[in-house]
Amino acid sequence: MDWNIGLLGLSIGFGMAIAASVGAISQSRAIWRSVEAIARQPEAGGRIFTAMIIGLALIETLVIYTLLVTGIFLQGTLNKIVDATYLNQGSQTAPDQPGGH
Repeated sequence: MDWNIGLLGLSIGFGMAIAASVGAISQSRAIWRSVEAIARQPEAGGRIFTAMIIGLALIETLVIYTLLVTGIFLQGTLNKIVDATYLNQGSQTAPDQPGGH
């Protein structure tokens, strides 16, 4: 069961690293393209800026969503690991449950 904890931490770490790096690359490309568009058409700068801000918010929302999903997955899996560890040690319940040791 111990290697599962390490594998879980590794996979969550890689998942968050991929989500953060892809989000950062997407945001930088969005800013780059909108600055180019504003340079070509300065009169449309306000509309381009508004669209860019909305796009950046949606990209960041995806990264935050990944953080929440991995956190929920981590919490659920760690609870199962803790329960299995205490059952293997002969205890009937985990210490945070009523009647635990």
